[in-house]
Amino acid sequence: MSIKIRYLSLLLRRWNSRKERERTLRNFEEWRGAQRCLPPPHPRQGRLLIIRLDDIGDYLLFRNQLLTYKKSARWKDHFITLLGNSSWKELFDSFDQDAVDATVWVRKGEYLTSAAYRAEVWSKLRGQGFETVIAPSRTRPLLLDDLCVLAAAPTLAIGSMNTYVHPAWNEASDPLYHELFRPSQTTLHEFQFNGEFAAWISGNRYEGARPRLDTGATSHGPGSHIICFLGANTRSRRWPAERWVEFIQLYRRQHPGPVILAGSGRAEFQLAAAIQARTDARSIVGKATLIEFVRWVSAAKAVLTNDTMAGHLAVSCARPTVIIANGVNYQRFTEYGAAGIKNVVTVYPSVFTRRRERFPNLSYHYTDALTSDIASISARRVFAALEESLREDDRAN
Repeated sequence: MSIKIRYLSLLLRRWNSRKERERTLRNFEEWRGAQRCLPPPHPRQGRLLIIRLDDIGDYLLFRNQLLTYKKSARWKDHFITLLGNSSWKELFDSFDQDAVDATVWVRKGEYLTSAAYRAEVWSKLRGQGFETVIAPSRTRPLLLDDLCVLAAAPTLAIGSMNTYVHPAWNEASDPLYHELFRPSQTTLHEFQFNGEFAAWISGNRYEGARPRLDTGATSHGPGSHIICFLGANTRSRRWPAERWVEFIQLYRRQHPGPVILAGSGRAEFQLAAAIQARTDARSIVGKATLIEFVRWVSAAKAVLTNDTMAGHLAVSCARPTVIIANGVNYQRFTEYGAAGIKNVVTVYPSVFTRRRERFPNLSYHYTDALTSDIASISARRVFAALEESLREDDRAN
């Protein structure tokens, strides 16, 4: 891509981002006004609400800290309710039910599009009479977490200093809280940040060196299959079909065993079909439930994935992991090595690597990634990263 085209593409993206900033602020004021119809709050002593409405990957990096609330001297006598994103309810029900006393689930897509559903959620929160609300997310959406805090109307609201790229959102968000957490560094990996927040709010933290999901797998060792997770929430995070085909062809020259394609959305169905037409890969796209996918990952020889929840799941299951990333929010989600977590290799586009070398203090708010960036990552680089991860796993075992 020429420098001129890249500049124009990024200019258009920033213009759209400014429009989104203003639209969100308008919606926040409008939806906040709609809460005037709620009944007056009646907080009840000892009732605590924890808000965690972000997506599956974020929850995987948080969930080990959830039990610290019940175990802490500060909150052990409280009735703890979790307000969660329904996208990971199956995961919570299978592994984390004992961490809280009750749950309220939010269908995020419906919440953002249906005024009637939002009102239903807000009414439920107002009616439960929470004395304290904790919003531990590092980047806290105004329209989700913050409005739910306002709906609950607690005596004490606690959160972290918000970290959106738009200062105006943070300026609207932070004053809604009575206490705000300030992390030791802005460059902390998300897993480390969650540990620091838990220690600050509860006086203790999960002490594991990496996120851990105990699937109860037997001791027979990993299977022979590798997983290629095709999904991501934007095109700029999706490695294209052509590169996956090239990688699988390289892999086949040196390794036996099944190659499993995974994902859930329409884009992944199309990618899987294109890859299967040229390789012997098998597809479980759209066929496996979340828990079934957890089992596939926990038994895998290795996992290759875009920068999405599958990477955090593979790390939680202690599987050799290769993350193909465009650099967006890199310090928070893909710099596992900097967090001291082994068996994870991240491959970035050269355009990002060069910029990082030029600006060593490049903000984790880096957003200048185009679809062409991740497409520029070669299959040979990803295959080399896989070999490095497998060798590291062999040394560890």
